[in-house]
Amino acid sequence: MTEIEIKLQVPASARAALAQEIKARSPDNLRRQRLQAVYFDTASRLLASEDMALRLRREGRNWVQTLKAGKGQDSISREEDNIRLPDRSAAEPELDVSRHLRSPAGRRLQVLLQRAQGESLQRRFATDVRRQSQIQRTRRGFVELCFDEGMIQSEDRQLALRELEIESIKGSPLAVLEAAAGYIKRYQLWIDLRSKAQRGHMVFENRAFASPAKSGAIRLEPSANVDDALLAVFSDCRRQVMQNASQIAAEEGHGPEHVHQIRVGLRRLRTAMKLFGQRVDAIAHWDAQARSLATELGASRDRDVLAESLWPRLRDIDAPLIELPSPTGLKSPRDLIRDRQCQLWFLEWLEHDMKLDLDRSNGGSELGLMPAQGVLLQVLHRWYRKCKKMSANFSQLTVDERHDLRKRMKRLRYGVEFVRSMLQEKRLEHFLQVMSEAQDALGEYNDLHVAHALYKSHSAMHPQAWFAVGWLAAQSDYAADRCVKVLQAFSKVESPWRKKDLPTLNTSTDTGSPTI
Repeated sequence: MTEIEIKLQVPASARAALAQEIKARSPDNLRRQRLQAVYFDTASRLLASEDMALRLRREGRNWVQTLKAGKGQDSISREEDNIRLPDRSAAEPELDVSRHLRSPAGRRLQVLLQRAQGESLQRRFATDVRRQSQIQRTRRGFVELCFDEGMIQSEDRQLALRELEIESIKGSPLAVLEAAAGYIKRYQLWIDLRSKAQRGHMVFENRAFASPAKSGAIRLEPSANVDDALLAVFSDCRRQVMQNASQIAAEEGHGPEHVHQIRVGLRRLRTAMKLFGQRVDAIAHWDAQARSLATELGASRDRDVLAESLWPRLRDIDAPLIELPSPTGLKSPRDLIRDRQCQLWFLEWLEHDMKLDLDRSNGGSELGLMPAQGVLLQVLHRWYRKCKKMSANFSQLTVDERHDLRKRMKRLRYGVEFVRSMLQEKRLEHFLQVMSEAQDALGEYNDLHVAHALYKSHSAMHPQAWFAVGWLAAQSDYAADRCVKVLQAFSKVESPWRKKDLPTLNTSTDTGSPTI
């Protein structure tokens, strides 16, 4: 069967009030259980790499063997096959994967294990959870609320659990998101796309947190229509943003790369919205939401660039360094992600993509059914022509125009990567190589310019900063000369698509909307 479920993490401050609300909904129907589970995988984490989880769980006096297979790490739906075992003893029963062969996930698991070249399944970690569950009715259907408290345990490490799972029971799957919105508003809960199995592997491997989620390979069939492409692109952006957001918001903390990758995901989303133009007019307000969150998350980036790359260079030339004051009033990345409005936006994103998938199944819209290749390449060709023109005239551009070119080049790069599967690999490889060199040069120029402005702004209070101001000005000139050279190469590179791939173009404007 297909399980549709969302998981929300519960702060300690909300624990008592949430438990009381769940109990008060229907005290006579409140169900309490102790759930003790053991999870299995191979030494190379074969199941985890395929987003699968296999467990034996004791539910009261009963044992249940369960296989779960995800539909992507951004999805709230997955296949679940539960086999209730006849053994009711306290002793753990024997694991038997053949019990799942009647399910698609079970047959997929069998093939994986056959290819594993002798790797066997082994115990990885265990969970011990106290669950309180209750049924809730929403406007869209019925959901089951499961408030879990307990531990994930390996031999020498454990991690506390306190989360609310909301699973669809009857009616529209959107009921899950409707119920989640209420609990986020009332108790400041936050979405966590990491499963217990994913967190368990972290515990077993003694990792502080999950690896940062990066952009994935988007595969579009030649016959894909606009909505097929839109769903594929949005899903990958959502996976990158929300997987990293889950770790950033987590109690155990995060690394700087999680913040960097969520900002990349937000920029990719904004690129996708411009690429698909009028098809996403209904969610045009997302652009401001994504820009604001990315800006707030990147508030400390300029200082990080100084610390990691420029300060060592200044030390090498014995430059006098000054202590720059720390920005005040900034929220931490964790607080930004846990913010109620951010979490409600994530729910809106999930709902948009679920509705889009349902609409495709029911025939879709006229615009959504148009061939994706022609519509998207038309927009990308306009972006390419604009970047090419600005690159050829880089030396005449103002500082603001150079910054604008850098942003346009990023947008073009993300857009090309979205449709990569529709392009010839040889033409694409050379194009991306030239573009990468251009982006590196523009990035260095931008970082030097920002550092120059930052030091200059503090020179009145710290006269010793003038040394760095002069050095950074000279380095900016050298970086600008490099930009002129590599951007001339970009201005001459052919696009990764052929003229015959393009429909009749209207290139008189530089808009992002497809010409329909």
